[in-house]
Amino acid sequence: MCFAPYISLTTFIIEFMLALIFFFQRPKDKLNRFIATLSFTLGFYQLNEFLICTTGLKVFTRLAFATTAILPAMAITYAIIMWRKKIRYYWHLFIYSPAIFFIVLWSTPLTFKAGATCSTVFIQYPSQGLFSKFFGLYYLAYLVGAVALFYFASVNTKKVPVKRLMYFGMLGLFIFTIPTYIFLMFLPSLEIQFSSVLCEFALLLAIEFIFVIWYKEKHKIKF
Repeated sequence: MCFAPYISLTTFIIEFMLALIFFFQRPKDKLNRFIATLSFTLGFYQLNEFLICTTGLKVFTRLAFATTAILPAMAITYAIIMWRKKIRYYWHLFIYSPAIFFIVLWSTPLTFKAGATCSTVFIQYPSQGLFSKFFGLYYLAYLVGAVALFYFASVNTKKVPVKRLMYFGMLGLFIFTIPTYIFLMFLPSLEIQFSSVLCEFALLLAIEFIFVIWYKEKHKIKF
């Protein structure tokens, strides 16, 4: 067994335990519930990486990519919840439509004719050609969109503690993504391992979630 499975399994356990803590700390709070869901989703990806390495079954490659497909849309939802914006169901459907498209796409026989392989540290995924480029564009556009929503939310918020909470939400996205793009900039060979590199930084985002929940409780901010 190579090095990656131990990292992935440990990260999954930590993310799963944190998700339980976030949820049961205040189960009626909308932000707590969503952060718990997001933390579990990040952990579920790590579980699939572990299973890729230990079983070699292609189904876990598909599940891993399907999980990463929903994360950018969840970033948008995270910002909307923090902003306390209520939107109609069809807007939610519109926001998640690219994720649904890619989840369906990754489930078809047209993609992933070969499964991912477990390398020394990261999972190495087979390239999906043009689909991979569109997937990367979707990822970048949604993360930029989430940062923009946090910014506009902070501008339209007068209460200083709430404004700072928006900044913390924005910071979480930077913590999650910037280290990854630095890796890709200096190590182009990791581009094919994008999802694995990105989600290895999920633990940093989980630590930031702990701070967000703590700050929210300290200032008695409810969602």
